[in-house]
Amino acid sequence: MYALSMQIERVSTGLRYRFQYYAPLLYQTRPSQSLVECSQISDIFDGRETASRRVYILYTDGLTLMDMEGFDIIPTTQDTFSKYSIPSHTGSTLYLANISVASPGSSSRLRFDFHLTRSSHTTIIMGSVTRTTPLDEQLSILYVDCFDSFTNNIIGLLEGRLGANVIMVRIDDKQADRDLHTLLRAVDGVVIGPGPGHPGNPQDVGFINRLWALSDSELLPIFGICLGFQSLCLNHGADVKKLKSPRHGIVSRSTHQGTDILKGLGDLDCTQYHSLHADLELTGAPATHFWQPNDVCPDLLPLAWDLSDDDNGPVLMAVRHVTKPFWGCQFHPESICTSEAGKDLLVNWWKHALRWSANNGRVKTGELTGRYLPNSFSRLFVDAPIQSGHLKTSHLAQELRSAAGRDGIFLRWAKYPAQGVTPTVLLEKLGHRDDEVILLDSQGHNMGRFDIIGLVVPGKTTNVTYSSYERTLKYGNFSKNIDSIDDCWPLFQEALDLYYPQNQEIDRSKLRSDMDRFIAGHLPADSPFWGGFMGYVSYEAGLETIDVKLPEKPTDGSAIPDINFAFIHRSIVIDHHTNQIYVQSLLPNDWTWILRVGSLIDSVSAASGKSECLSSTSITESRHLNDTLARSTITRPTGDSYRAQVRDCQDHLRSGDSYELCLTDESSIVIPSDPSSDKDNPPLNTWSLYKKMRLNNPAPHGAYLNLPDVSIVGTSPERFLSWSRGGHCQFRPIKGTVKKGPGMTHDIASEILNSSKERAENLMIVDLIRHDLSGVVGADNTWVSKLMVMEEYEKVYQLVSVIEGQLPPAELPGAPRGLHVLKNSLPPGSMTGAPKKRSCEILVDLEKRPRGIYAGVLGYMDVGGAGDFSVVIRTLVKNKLEQKEGEVALSVNLFMAQNTIKSMQLGMSEAFLHRSERVGDSDEKPDEMEVRDEDRNGYY
Repeated sequence: MYALSMQIERVSTGLRYRFQYYAPLLYQTRPSQSLVECSQISDIFDGRETASRRVYILYTDGLTLMDMEGFDIIPTTQDTFSKYSIPSHTGSTLYLANISVASPGSSSRLRFDFHLTRSSHTTIIMGSVTRTTPLDEQLSILYVDCFDSFTNNIIGLLEGRLGANVIMVRIDDKQADRDLHTLLRAVDGVVIGPGPGHPGNPQDVGFINRLWALSDSELLPIFGICLGFQSLCLNHGADVKKLKSPRHGIVSRSTHQGTDILKGLGDLDCTQYHSLHADLELTGAPATHFWQPNDVCPDLLPLAWDLSDDDNGPVLMAVRHVTKPFWGCQFHPESICTSEAGKDLLVNWWKHALRWSANNGRVKTGELTGRYLPNSFSRLFVDAPIQSGHLKTSHLAQELRSAAGRDGIFLRWAKYPAQGVTPTVLLEKLGHRDDEVILLDSQGHNMGRFDIIGLVVPGKTTNVTYSSYERTLKYGNFSKNIDSIDDCWPLFQEALDLYYPQNQEIDRSKLRSDMDRFIAGHLPADSPFWGGFMGYVSYEAGLETIDVKLPEKPTDGSAIPDINFAFIHRSIVIDHHTNQIYVQSLLPNDWTWILRVGSLIDSVSAASGKSECLSSTSITESRHLNDTLARSTITRPTGDSYRAQVRDCQDHLRSGDSYELCLTDESSIVIPSDPSSDKDNPPLNTWSLYKKMRLNNPAPHGAYLNLPDVSIVGTSPERFLSWSRGGHCQFRPIKGTVKKGPGMTHDIASEILNSSKERAENLMIVDLIRHDLSGVVGADNTWVSKLMVMEEYEKVYQLVSVIEGQLPPAELPGAPRGLHVLKNSLPPGSMTGAPKKRSCEILVDLEKRPRGIYAGVLGYMDVGGAGDFSVVIRTLVKNKLEQKEGEVALSVNLFMAQNTIKSMQLGMSEAFLHRSERVGDSDEKPDEMEVRDEDRNGYY
């Protein structure tokens, strides 16, 4: 459910509007009570008087929103449902977007929110009715975030289940620290969230200890979760110690007596993310002592225990202060695998909290203002630039737009049968195998559907790059230093918006071509990509988005770009479900190319039905590749160094610094040049290598990118994020891998992948992604459609989950887009661990090198509003910058003495495409761990 709020500022050209989602600032929502068709809205207003109304109006151009408070509402029935039009002094017809109506004599209000769809006019298609109360009468919670990766899940739970406003501050917020007493007077309770670290370390808890030291006159209800719970216990006599066996991602049933905030809850299945525990010094005590305060901790009343863990013994799960309104739980009530009873525990706490305030005469005496507005009001997005005649278009958008000529953007396209056509054959027939090109390839995998070929057109295609180290944005002959990566995203979104095809709205009489007139009014809705950006975002670019210090960059000048996108005008999309091929162009008057490609497709399709053996060229190519690979030298990390890193990871996990760490390393493949090789047979042809990898290890997210600075060859099985033109978002994280081999059956793989260790790794990433996604679309618009399901691939079995969400309609001004979800979710959680920020900081310190493209994301952003990115794993990277004279002097000189070499790199954490070396909280002891090497040709 989305409402609209607005800020207005005067500029020299008139009024400029900035928008953000959620409720008008005067009101805060309660959970939606009913959805109604708009034809029923007239019944609500039929003949009724209203005490006051606040109306938000959308002009028919779909761009300008105005607050029209006090206007009369005039129902009309121009269509099959009612519209509410309001006459304006300009004579324009305005359509209702939002109304808040106060019932006479009551402070509660009904608010009506409408989703809008835009074509040549604006139409209200669906609305929701919500009962609201004024903000100053709402209950509020101060949420203290400890830099955890589950924060948005908890806030969503508090807003949804408790109906409270949530104000979030972080533990290192110096302003909030100074304003703490003022803040506390304006809220009804405090929730201290989970996070990495130890509650005894000041840097891990910030100002939290001040909350436990409040005077009697300042007391208010406080609830601590995980780290917040441990801090509560530590400040009231308990010791916080390491568990013998960490409990990261473990789900177990807690034992309780149904008292206090656990009254009436029944079975309580709890998700735990902790390696520390609160010790009340009850070892050897009688069972009855576990449910009452003791001499060591006389102020703490135990409420729940985990008694299922033989290694750790009894672990305290919930507690309350005997005399003060302080409660807490060790487990995570917001986790997808915590039972409903765990979520109801927070509801019970809220009832107890409000009862305590009423009994003790505590009332709010302050007011929330400015930066401390509730979370739903203060959540900001990176707004896509508003396109209007009053706002200047960026230089990048102008450069990209110039390639399409002066006419409006028009997508020319044709559709052909795809029977028997593969992207590799088609690319070779087009003569582009050695050119700059991008192929996103489902590789014939049963879980894939589309292959997308993006063709680089000399003089038209612009390559856009960004370096996180240099903070430099480059395209064409343009180079500019910018403040941060945050400056890149609006530029990308602006360029995409500027290139949205106008096929649906264009005046046919202005079209000069019969072919143009034939497709006017039509767009290929089933094609996921109409043109736009294709390329990658590196792992280090992701680190910059979460403000993690980057590892030291290479000093030899060979660092490849951290963002690298080509803006594609000509594209070919193969749909394997419908057996259709779309040939598309955003360039003007490009029918000659479209028809030529169509003719080629017809010939390839006709030839595919004939039985033909491999051509001599293919046999020669394959033999040359095999001979080249046989001469290669592979440099791997040493077993000792890798084991040492694993031990360091385990130390961090046991110390509470992280729940999960995804350690990677890198191997290099060095291939000496062959003096007998010629131009047609270079030392290593990356296209030939890609075809071999594609054949031996097909995956639904294969990729071949040949760009100016880098070549990428990959067979990734893992979707990172996709979003549709309708705003539907999907993540498909993979955690848990079993290699196929002799004796490995489906049942055995299922047993392994359903072990507590494998499920724990997957669960942690599911909860992390829920946090990332709900931070943009809201917790109520985020759901898990598949939880830890085993999927079968060519070489492995893997444990996969699917997290989905829904963006608001893109037509609404200021709406978050798929690009905002991408930005908010980097780097991929399945390659970092959780909490993401602290885990990345640890990994940077351990790995001491840039990961580069590996562990980043790769895919496309479509001018029609869609996008799809995979996680860069099982991928080889060829750095072309290493081959340029003068840029890597020492290396070049050394390699020149050995007849010049080509270097490629692959991430060790998917060692040779067979075995994952990503490290979580391993069940193996460090001295028993083994870094195994596969056959060096096994990954091709």
